[in-house]
Order: sequence, then structure tokens, then C-alpha cells
Amino acid sequence: MGLVKKLFTFAGNVDKKTELALNILGWILLIFLWWLVPTMGWIKSTILPSPVDVIKCFKTLFVDRNLVYNTGYSIFINMGGYLQAMAIAIPLGFLVGLLPFFRHLVSKQIEAIRFTPLPATTGIFMALFGLGLGVKVQFLAFGIFVYLLPAITQRIKDIETDDHLKALQQTMWTLNASPWMTLKHFYIPSVLSRFSMDVINLVAVSWTYIVIAEMVNAQGGLGSMIYMATSRGSHVDQLYAVLLLIIFIGFVQDKLLKWLDRKIFNFKYA
Repeated sequence: MGLVKKLFTFAGNVDKKTELALNILGWILLIFLWWLVPTMGWIKSTILPSPVDVIKCFKTLFVDRNLVYNTGYSIFINMGGYLQAMAIAIPLGFLVGLLPFFRHLVSKQIEAIRFTPLPATTGIFMALFGLGLGVKVQFLAFGIFVYLLPAITQRIKDIETDDHLKALQQTMWTLNASPWMTLKHFYIPSVLSRFSMDVINLVAVSWTYIVIAEMVNAQGGLGSMIYMATSRGSHVDQLYAVLLLIIFIGFVQDKLLKWLDRKIFNFKYA
């Protein structure tokens, strides 16, 4: 009775063991429901295949569709897009966030650029960068950049409303720290440690953009495999298998980035 009471206590908590058991139960129930719906005929298997059929088709994807190569192709685009976007967004974000001239010159334009409907810009990117691998990396980099640049300027702006960070900032000025010392010892660690969560939260969005980029002039990658599976109609099981793989990669990438966040910015968790 004690456990049941804990499970249904408003705003309550449970111990780690119970939390793990509930997580596993949630996955089991989800898979069972997935199996039940097409098996009972509630949704046709041509729309929602059984999880058993989806797992079986991985053999075909490995042997006939070169799944390993296509997975590596998509991960390469993802990493390339992320690194390029961060290499531009971080220094530009500090420039805009810290210098009044740039802040007032372009801050409104930066906020507006977030509302760009990126899928509609694929034709522009193809005209600029051609049809090869480069256009996919550039498209993804731009898609991540338009989110990261406003995020880093916002993290700098947040300092004004955070009493703890504001006190640290004023301490630096009281100690007569130079702008470079303040940037190095206060702004960079305090802004990047909070900005890292924005980077992690973009994992899901980045995989959406990869799929869009790879479906245009399909040359390889998981998005290309989705395009092939959907265009052939009868391979809907392969579509679900690739979607499951993307979810798995995104999950692993999220965990890896959170682990790196703990290692690099361990003072956040002290």
C-alpha cells in the first residue's frame, strides 16, 4: 500500500529502483500496444506494421540497403552541421551580446531569423551549394545556426536578471578586471555552461533537418533510405526501422552530450 500511495502522491517522488522498473514497464506497454494494434486489425499493417516485421527487416537493410554506410553518412552530416554552426554562432553571439553597437544593430534581425521556414529554403541552398554532400551540411548548419545565435545572446542577456550571476559580474568589475579577463573568467564559462543545454536540446531538431536535406537529391543517408522506402510504398516496415534507428541515435547522442556537459562544466553539478 505504501508504494501505491507513493506512486499516486501529488507532486511526489519514488526511489531509483521503482523509477527504473516503471521505465521498463512503459517500454513493454508501448511495444505491446504497437504489436496489438496491427495484429487486431485496428490499423492496416501496410500503415503500421508489427514490431516483429520491423525488426526482421533490419537484415534486409544491412545486406541490401547498406545501412552501416548510410548511418555513417547521416552522422557525418550531423556532426559537420553542428560544428560549423557552433564555430560561427558562438563568437558572433558574444560579439552581438556584449557590444552595444552590434546588439542594437542586428538583435531584432537575429530574433526574426528564427521564424524562417527552413524546408522552404532547400531550393536556395541547392542553387548556392549544388547537389552534393556540401549542400546538406550547409543546410543543416544554417538550421542549427538560426537557433544557436539567438540562444547565446539570450544567455548573455539572462545575466541581468540572475542575482547570482549579476553579483559575480559586479565582483569582476570591483576587482578592476579588464574586459578580456571578465570575458575569459566570467562570461565564457557562465554563458557556455548554460548554452550547452540549448545545444543538447537541438539534437531532435537537427535530425529532422537531416532527413529533409537527404530526401532532396537522395544520394545516401538515413533520410535517403526513408525516401526510398516511402516511394516504393510496400516497404513501410523499412520506413519504421529507419525511424527507430534515428530515434536510437538521437537518444545516444543526447546521453553523450549530457555526459560531456557534466565533464566540461562540472561546476554546474557541484
